Amino acid sequence: MRSDYLRVSCRVGSLLLATVLMWTALPAWGQPAAAEPVAPAAQKAEKFRGRLPSYYRQVVDEKQRNAIYKIQEEYASKIADLKAQLAAMTKQRDEKITATLTPEQLDKIEKLKTEAQQKRKTATEKKPAKPASSS
Repeated sequence: MRSDYLRVSCRVGSLLLATVLMWTALPAWGQPAAAEPVAPAAQKAEKFRGRLPSYYRQVVDEKQRNAIYKIQEEYASKIADLKAQLAAMTKQRDEKITATLTPEQLDKIEKLKTEAQQKRKTATEKKPAKPASSS
């Protein structure tokens, strides 16, 4: 049962990653081939934005914060590429695993998945609504 959960969560994660990568690429598609050059003053005023690791905000100064953001920006595309490779490998692995099953086994798996989805759906419908907390 746990392996089914892991398989589903891997697939959901892969789909989420693919969606995020697709949405990040969309703005570049609508851009003209030759963009207007940015004035040097505007480049200088541009600050790197990112997310500091836990507890860093309380101990780093502005210069360190910008250095951290720059490092994060430098690694972001490399990490995104690796995540895409991981998603592709996971998909390839799952396809090979699925190819080892017989058609009867595939039908049984689909039936089990449908039953599990139905159970989750009825379980969430039966949950009582959370009472509003009074503050």
